[in-house]
Amino acid sequence: MLASLIVDPRIESFQNALIEKSLPLSERVVEAFYSFPRHLFASKYPIEQAYLDRPLLLYDKAPYLSTISQPSFVLRILDMLELAEGQRVYELGTGSGWNAALLSYLVGPTGKVITSEIIPELAKSARELLHNLDVENVEVLAQDGFEVAEEKGPFDRIIFTAGADEFPTQLFANLKNSGVMVFVRKRNHHADMLEVIKKKNGQAETKISMPCSFVSVVRSKESRQEDGTL
Repeated sequence: MLASLIVDPRIESFQNALIEKSLPLSERVVEAFYSFPRHLFASKYPIEQAYLDRPLLLYDKAPYLSTISQPSFVLRILDMLELAEGQRVYELGTGSGWNAALLSYLVGPTGKVITSEIIPELAKSARELLHNLDVENVEVLAQDGFEVAEEKGPFDRIIFTAGADEFPTQLFANLKNSGVMVFVRKRNHHADMLEVIKKKNGQAETKISMPCSFVSVVRSKESRQEDGTL
């Protein structure tokens, strides 16, 4: 699909090594990885750095910080979501757009990915890159990720790519019953916790919980004022 963009003969070996390190993974997630090469979303880095199994800095201007996450962890999280074709997914934290591209592959042309990014420059660059890669089932919103309009849902899946110390009650309400949310919970003086939460009879049921490290969600000034947290 993107063969014309892959000009460095080393890329396939880098990709293979990264997949080997990330296994076990479902076949569909592996297909998504090869369909959207990571280096296209980390273009300011040399090819060999783009395929290191570590996060890479995308943006660092206070109060905002953004990275493209550790690839093996990204792929494992996608497997935890158990995505299927035709699903509607919401992502908080577009960043480079790589995760949104992988999601777009996994939900297929009949599915839809809504992704939000509070940093305008990143939202713009991700939107342009996804367009140039002919990704038609992703909508990039430049806004506070907690404030996505209700009519954008309901969602089959929700995924956070940044950590928050407040539970996203409004987003959870827009998750379908039996839907799954990956939430990153920030904890003072402790490691972040990645939680795979299933909605059952309207309630949150945590299925998986594991330590992790993510950048923090930044809310818009207007939203913080409304919440009384400014």
